[in-house]
Amino acid sequence: MAQEYGVETRLEPLPFTVARWVTGGWEALEEVGRLFNTVVVKDRWQRPVLLFKNQWNLEQVISDQPELELSPIGLPPTVD
Repeated sequence: MAQEYGVETRLEPLPFTVARWVTGGWEALEEVGRLFNTVVVKDRWQRPVLLFKNQWNLEQVISDQPELELSPIGLPPTVD
């Protein structure tokens, strides 16, 4: 990056191994309330993505919040 763009960068690993997009968006996430062992971030289209340390944490949220629909794939928004 420094040679091509003249920008210094630093990569730091994060302790997450699983990501899931919230199918219902921010509204669905607000309805379930606080989620434990989860970090919420935004993708490039400002959609919520949940980050989990491992598969066990994901399965725990799925078990505790069965109404929350999660997707392993974050497809780009469609243009109407």
